[in-house]
Amino acid sequence: MSESIALIVGGSGAAGHSAIQAIREYSSKTGQKWKIFSTTSGESQVEGSDKTIPLIKLEEPEGAVSNIQKFLNKENAKVEVLVYTPARGNLGYPVSETPDEDIINTAKFCLDPMLDLEKKLNPRITVGYSAYYYLPHLLTFYGSLAFIKKKMEEWALQKPETRKIIRAGTFFSQSVRGITIILQRLAKSSPHPDLQKLMEEQKASGKKFGDFFIDYIQQKENESFGKNFPSIPYRITEPNDLKVALLKILEGEKAPIVSLVGDWLWTEDKLPAMPEYLRVR
Repeated sequence: MSESIALIVGGSGAAGHSAIQAIREYSSKTGQKWKIFSTTSGESQVEGSDKTIPLIKLEEPEGAVSNIQKFLNKENAKVEVLVYTPARGNLGYPVSETPDEDIINTAKFCLDPMLDLEKKLNPRITVGYSAYYYLPHLLTFYGSLAFIKKKMEEWALQKPETRKIIRAGTFFSQSVRGITIILQRLAKSSPHPDLQKLMEEQKASGKKFGDFFIDYIQQKENESFGKNFPSIPYRITEPNDLKVALLKILEGEKAPIVSLVGDWLWTEDKLPAMPEYLRVR
């Protein structure tokens, strides 16, 4: 039996690890052999991968894509499934006030390499990751990332047979810890009323900002989606939930967007309602 190839860009992070686990589980279920290539910005081997592509610096997207291609060519590897996990951009200010320059710079890391790899590698399926960028509590501080996540979803909707998005609730990760630190620092001196209100609520709670922020996110997610799942209690999303979503895609899910928050999972085939300033850019 021939061996299928999966490429995971950002294999060292929580989403990357969950993707590796999903492919291994899918392989066990189907009996299909899979070889997993994972990229990392460092030099350490990515746990669970068959091959690690080191020193991939997405800050330099053209060079990163070229280096990935060169590595795959040496291995004579034809990628069947491309999973793109990286997310990094300017945030800590309202989405409505995002400058064009921030959107362009964030796309260079979070979106452009994925589009370039899809074009050059022509995988059967390409999977990206999104968030609930359109909900009021994230519109307060999600900045340029909201526009990139929306663009990723638009991309998937254009060709749902081969493009998929996992839209996930907030889960503990290095990325979320980074967002928390940035948000706390910027919100203290922010002139924006919504961010000032957030800091007032944190102060009144008596909690450290990190603990308050996670509790705040959980409350908002439950308020947003709990009514749709009255018999299933809310819990915060875990990396294993991302594994479940990717398994659903690998097993043939037709919808372009697989959404999840904890045990709540559903599919979508259109963009959600969102403010006009976000929809038109």
